[in-house]
Amino acid sequence: MNHHLIQDAYRLLQGECSPEAGIIVDLPALEAAPLAMLLEQYDMTAVRQCRLLTIYIAIKLALQRHKDCELLASGEELTRKVLDGDYLYSFYVELCLKWEEYDLLSHLAPIIKQIQIKRAEGRPEDERLLKGWELFLRLEHNRSTASQAI
Repeated sequence: MNHHLIQDAYRLLQGECSPEAGIIVDLPALEAAPLAMLLEQYDMTAVRQCRLLTIYIAIKLALQRHKDCELLASGEELTRKVLDGDYLYSFYVELCLKWEEYDLLSHLAPIIKQIQIKRAEGRPEDERLLKGWELFLRLEHNRSTASQAI
């Protein structure tokens, strides 16, 4: 596993977040490791790897913040978790747009919505996120390989 890639992605995310949001990037490295290892299997620049991992971490943090809401009945901490999660969900969209990852955005949006719906139904399926990324990377690789063959 590339610890350097993970640390770079954490720094990039923290640097991109608005300081006023007060978001602390505190996702355990083990949560980012599966996508970091997956990204290393594909031929892409280090900058793109870091950006993709940054987007993934933002989504994982949003999922984590909203999951933490289940443990809180009410109060300031609950409000903070809800707002952090909502901010991070919109932030991953902003990052996709900023870095022109339009195909990724359109691929992930329905997957994330499915995860949110399943959670609301009490049947969390967070593993869909990594599976969605795997499919996206495979499809993108296949498109790239096909266009190079022409």
